[in-house]
Amino acid sequence: MESQPRIRITGQLILGVAIATAGLLFTLNNLHILRARDYLRYWPAVLVAIGLARITQAKSAAGIVGGSIWIMVGGVMLGSRLGFLDVNIWSLWPLILVLVGGRIVWQTLSMDAPVDRGVDTGSKVSAVAVMGGFDRRITSKEFQDGEITAFMGGGKLDLREAAPAGGGAVLNLFALMGGFEIIVPETWSVILEVTPFMGGIEDNTRTPASPTAPRLVLRGFVMMSGVEIKN
Repeated sequence: MESQPRIRITGQLILGVAIATAGLLFTLNNLHILRARDYLRYWPAVLVAIGLARITQAKSAAGIVGGSIWIMVGGVMLGSRLGFLDVNIWSLWPLILVLVGGRIVWQTLSMDAPVDRGVDTGSKVSAVAVMGGFDRRITSKEFQDGEITAFMGGGKLDLREAAPAGGGAVLNLFALMGGFEIIVPETWSVILEVTPFMGGIEDNTRTPASPTAPRLVLRGFVMMSGVEIKN
């Protein structure tokens, strides 16, 4: 007897349900059944839910850091809307200047500490770039999955020497005001399941001729960020 596939509670799933729910509320509002604004005021809870989902699904520090950022932003916005916090998150925008300036100072003071570079031989990869960067080369012939996170930073992941286990691998991305450069072999097929918000994803890879080509599935969320995939 075949087992039923389990539903994974992911950020994309929560975002999709939230969008569908918003559409339903607007429809009911137009039909004068209820007032959508009475329910939409709780929308920051979606950000908290996405953060919790990322943490529960996290297999590394990268996933935990990304989830914590979601929870922090959503928690502040929700607390403000419910009157628990007398803070308007948009009034905190100067902190972006603080972070940008802090990043410049950090890079200046750490000239002797270059970008995190290394070779990963394991089947899983985990990398975090917070106001910094990483440059990883994967050489595992049984590569399975990975999690990479960037917050006001960026990273480069080179998979040209890797081979996916069982013909496929999954890479989870989270980027906030950051970006990634991902290099894959020409024989790989790339499947994009990433949700961009005020950002973009550029797939410059060649389509392999073989229908049984190894697959790399990219999942995650990028906000005010960019992702480039190339050969």
